[in-house]
Amino acid sequence: MKLKILLMLVCSTVWGADMLTNNAGEMTTKVVNIPSKNGRPDTRIETVFRGETKVLMVMSHRNARGALAVTRSYFVEGRMVMAESDEDGDGVFESVTVWSPGTDAFEQFRRLPDGSVRPVSAAVLEATKKQKAVADESLRKALENPDMSAKELDALVRENRQKIMEIEKQKEGTSN
Repeated sequence: MKLKILLMLVCSTVWGADMLTNNAGEMTTKVVNIPSKNGRPDTRIETVFRGETKVLMVMSHRNARGALAVTRSYFVEGRMVMAESDEDGDGVFESVTVWSPGTDAFEQFRRLPDGSVRPVSAAVLEATKKQKAVADESLRKALENPDMSAKELDALVRENRQKIMEIEKQKEGTSN
């Protein structure tokens, strides 16, 4: 799920989207609303900068059940170090991911109802790494071909979204 959100975020930098900027002193907030095919708002990305450095990003979108899923990503020196996700839209951030400074290595945890966290299973972590690889490849292809048409980009997103969803189904079949 988190990587599906990451893929949408990556694609939002290429697709046209409404953007609003709010500058309050040294903190700047940029809001991007990405419409769905029917023109209704689908994804909202709010990014907070300290000066020119990204420090927080909050992405909201409707999940498959229609609930509002939210991911908050935290940055240090412009690099993501932690993200937490409310994947089912119940207001509880069930998933926590922490990145190793200066690398792409990460560990993932599941927040339990009592607020404690436990590492996810090796199978879930491996599936998440596969989803990240798909999202990274999408970004690489989009950046290597800046003249990609909207139709080509849409095809790339659909293809990779399908790959990510297939991995997500495998992940759901494993224990957390």
